[in-house]
Amino acid sequence: MPPPTTTRPPPAPTRVKNKRNKVMLAPGHSPLDWAALKSSGADLRGTMGLLRVMPSMLKQHNTIDDAWTALNGKVYNMSSYMDYHPGGVKELMRVAGRDGTKLFASTHAWVNAEFMLDACMVGFLVPEGSVKNDQDSDDD
Repeated sequence: MPPPTTTRPPPAPTRVKNKRNKVMLAPGHSPLDWAALKSSGADLRGTMGLLRVMPSMLKQHNTIDDAWTALNGKVYNMSSYMDYHPGGVKELMRVAGRDGTKLFASTHAWVNAEFMLDACMVGFLVPEGSVKNDQDSDDD
């Protein structure tokens, strides 16, 4: 006769509350698919060259179709990356139109954002008022 411990079903695993909620990515949206898109030559930046981006300009790019964020002084257009992010669109929208450095560092300290989003870089975050607008340059 088998020992009594083998006749009982195993106990249910205890669930540990996971702070990170991952979403189910659609087929074709894995990290490898993102790497392929990045290296495809597709325009993921959406700008002509690199820009000097003031906070007021960054703030204007806060929609799903036009989502920019700053990470460590560099500004990225995350719009193309939305469907590839394991945390989902909702999580990325938390930093759309603003500096996401602190939130990124607290949740993704091990991720190399510069490599992950290099093809999406639109420019550098600069202090407000440090960029002359087109109207100012016409007066010269």
